[in-house]
Amino acid sequence: MTTIKQILCDHKWAIFLALFAAVAVMTPQVYFRIEHRNDGVYQGIELLPDSPRSALTREVIDGHPRVANVYYKDGKDGPYLWQPLQPMVVGYMGKVLSLDINDTFLLSRFVLTFTSFALVYIFVLLISGSRLVALSGSSVLLLADSLLSYAGVSKILRGMSPDSFLRIASPVNPAMIFIPFFAFLIFFWLFYKKRNWGYGVASAIVLGLNFYNYFYSWTWLFAFGGILVLIYLIQKKWREVARLSGVFIGGLMVGIPYFMNLYRAMQYPTYAEVSARFGVVSSHAPHFVGFAILGALVIFLFGFPRGDREKYFFGLALLLTPFITQNQQIITGKIMQSAHFHWFFNKPLAFIFALAVVFHLLARWIQRAQNPRMEFYKKVLGVAIIAVSVLTGAFTQADSYVRDSRDGGQIAINRQRYGPVMKWLSENAPKEAVVFGNDETSHLTVIYTPLNVFYHRVAMNSLTATKDRLLNVLFTIYRLRGVGAKDAQEIFFAERGFIAWNLYGIYYRELLGSYEAIPDEKIEEAVKLYKETLSVPTHTWLHDVWSKYEVEYAVWDRKTDPLWNLERYPFLKEAAVFGNMAIYKFSP
Repeated sequence: MTTIKQILCDHKWAIFLALFAAVAVMTPQVYFRIEHRNDGVYQGIELLPDSPRSALTREVIDGHPRVANVYYKDGKDGPYLWQPLQPMVVGYMGKVLSLDINDTFLLSRFVLTFTSFALVYIFVLLISGSRLVALSGSSVLLLADSLLSYAGVSKILRGMSPDSFLRIASPVNPAMIFIPFFAFLIFFWLFYKKRNWGYGVASAIVLGLNFYNYFYSWTWLFAFGGILVLIYLIQKKWREVARLSGVFIGGLMVGIPYFMNLYRAMQYPTYAEVSARFGVVSSHAPHFVGFAILGALVIFLFGFPRGDREKYFFGLALLLTPFITQNQQIITGKIMQSAHFHWFFNKPLAFIFALAVVFHLLARWIQRAQNPRMEFYKKVLGVAIIAVSVLTGAFTQADSYVRDSRDGGQIAINRQRYGPVMKWLSENAPKEAVVFGNDETSHLTVIYTPLNVFYHRVAMNSLTATKDRLLNVLFTIYRLRGVGAKDAQEIFFAERGFIAWNLYGIYYRELLGSYEAIPDEKIEEAVKLYKETLSVPTHTWLHDVWSKYEVEYAVWDRKTDPLWNLERYPFLKEAAVFGNMAIYKFSP
């Protein structure tokens, strides 16, 4: 008990800052309820940004922990593409305590943020040996990571929030990226230094869990392991090579079910198409790693202490890893979304090591000056970094709440009109029923109800999302808008970005730089196919398509989509009306 008390006392500021970060993350969601519950605005729709992880978590709560097909009714038992560990952790957290979806996310925002802060703090402490550096580094990464980019600094200087709420505030991600990632680095470091196989086994298990958590974390960590082992191979330290390799072999053993699932997924006829929609592009062209990594590596090589050779090689391997992950396509021929490596691993680790070197050089300068009073200036720097981080975090949350950002301000208030619709569907529609609605309706349906959807803006990343299915969904939207043969060409070309996203995902953004860069012949192809369907009257075509995909309900947002006129179709019967929102029951 005395040891625990001593640890808590020694790291009280880390605990305080972790609690502050957790409270800062959950406060807007709590305050929104308090502010608008009394004025009648609040209808149960909360500040949940546009993240697939929200729907994945709901899928776990609804009894589908494989999250194989989140949006469609079919394919629930197939292989998954989105790793299930993240939504399982959050979903089961809520299920154990019998919480609804809003309170589940609220709890997770507190628990995951606190845990992320603690793990980043522990890792920086192990690397730097300084509590001040650890406090500074973890504060920046969780509360002010936006300031590590020119755009973020520019916005702050103009008095604007550098982001739409803190990145760590997004449900599930990136907190559930950081937790297994930094947990592995901590256990692996302790095994690396202390040669205790208890830590080795723990690091192998956590490494294996990364397979089920996030694609970019396990690929990054195995690249890191390969570089570290290579360093010892060059030195012909065979025992160290065997010892370190054992952890990664153990991680692969834990990941066997993941690879079996991946093999099953690759057997699907749609796998190649879906991979492209995820942004996988064929190329062997090298990529520049970025000035942040290059700068951090130079700082490390010239300033990181070399007295502890093991620590030096460990840090060197971490900073060399981005050169591999950013350029793996030279060998594999497949470019992935390399920005994910940059956001969550490259930039944070570059900052951590740069910060550690700066404080090390300051400490060495103070020691050479033989003036202990100069230690005060090092503390001032650390306190200033922490204070700026805390203020940035608080400002980001507050300004995002009131500003019409992606999820704050009037946008969050306007979203409340969907609350009664979600409640009615949850209470009246059979579980797993299929609902058709516009973009916002579908987005909220898969979060706030146990239902599936006919259309969703991310559904193209499902293995059951065939090209025909996506075309039927797209053509449904244009049919309801009354787009005819004469104006199809003009409208399709004017909305080429929308068509690119709904048929090809982020493929053309990754390949050519933007959604609008989709080749003209792809738009021409869509126009031709659409015109061919117009030989069948809209009411007949809609009836046949919705019957095929088992649509049972249609939600008409009369304010957003006034041209739909769902009341004109004989197979739709009005079931409920809430202001400008109307729910129709489909009768095949």
